Amino acid sequence: MKVRIEEIKIKKRIRKEIGDISDLMESISKFGLMNPVTVTEDMELVAGFRRLQACKALGMEEIECRMVPTGSRIDRLLMEADENLARKELTFNEVQHYEEERQYLLAGGFEKVRLWLLRLFRTIVDWVKKFILRRDD
Repeated sequence: MKVRIEEIKIKKRIRKEIGDISDLMESISKFGLMNPVTVTEDMELVAGFRRLQACKALGMEEIECRMVPTGSRIDRLLMEADENLARKELTFNEVQHYEEERQYLLAGGFEKVRLWLLRLFRTIVDWVKKFILRRDD
């Protein structure tokens, strides 16, 4: 459900520093808000402080929200913490795979052929390691 940003109450938070939100703002501008912020029935922000700040900075007046029962202070604290602590960041290899896939999808002409050949070569090397040499690097 959409609510007016000005209606959302920001009380005591774990996160004090929002850091650089320029990448988040760019993402929201391109793709919209992919994950709504979480508020209580009383419109108190539970999770999504950085997303909320990015939307404000973009001049948005409304934001998509997920509403949860108000619950106790400890429940709200745990929900805020879980959203930030329970997620798993991408590994180095996952980030590297993302970068390679992004480069491949953006490439054209000879560069795309070169990247395709590199991918094919890596696939062959991985197959040889796994099935011939019986190694999982």
